[in-house]
Amino acid sequence: MTTGPETLSPLFLAHGSPMLALTDIPAQRFLKELGDKIPAPKGIVILSPHWETDGQKLSAPGPLKTIHDFYGFPKPLYDINYPAAASAELVGQVEALLQTAGIDASEDTTWGLDHGAWVPLSLLYPKLSVPVVELSLPHGSTPESVHALGRSLAPLAEQGILLVGSGSTTHNLRLIDREGAPAPLWAKTFDDWIDDGLRKGDISWFADLSQAPEFRRAHPTEEHLLPLFFAMGAAGRDVPAKLLHRSYSHGSISMSYYSFPAAEAA
Repeated sequence: MTTGPETLSPLFLAHGSPMLALTDIPAQRFLKELGDKIPAPKGIVILSPHWETDGQKLSAPGPLKTIHDFYGFPKPLYDINYPAAASAELVGQVEALLQTAGIDASEDTTWGLDHGAWVPLSLLYPKLSVPVVELSLPHGSTPESVHALGRSLAPLAEQGILLVGSGSTTHNLRLIDREGAPAPLWAKTFDDWIDDGLRKGDISWFADLSQAPEFRRAHPTEEHLLPLFFAMGAAGRDVPAKLLHRSYSHGSISMSYYSFPAAEAA
């Protein structure tokens, strides 16, 4: 990546439970503060694990509805409407870069922003004034394929576009506890392994996730981990990640936030 005054470092944002939007926990406070600390973007491209598709999809230009893709939560959560829209210009930029990289993609007019996208963005930028494009996670994705997707869009970061992967480094809803419960050893062990790989800045570290300690306890399915590699690839080169914050929600859900610094800041 060629850095300049407009270059933005890609981010990985844990989105946790949808209640993150309403609950005063360390991760929520961190996200609210982070928006004031990083440069204002000209646009946002975000990959969410809650939009899994056959083939690569992206937002079509126009307003993006706030999707409440969850059940059994308090009414105030369903009342949240995040006023995002995708611009034809940003959609066109994304499509052109994907095409150059040989990635077939199609626009989707029926989706919007699921909670994996709007919950963290609404805390980061409660008064949104820039276009947003959401990317889907194709079925059958791997760390390498998602990393390549991020890499293909790295030039956008040089233009002041914020590239974001949203997910969690641990995500096993069968093992959650009450909010505020201490994190179990298995969750910390898996996070330590993730940190070791991100410090190396080498996607090959993650080639065989099954070899990671506590992997299947941390991720019965891996869709919530894969967006991490989108942010990693979006740095445009191998670069060590910077851990910005870590806490745990409901005991074992890792609320880990990473930046992949531009070359001049690495």
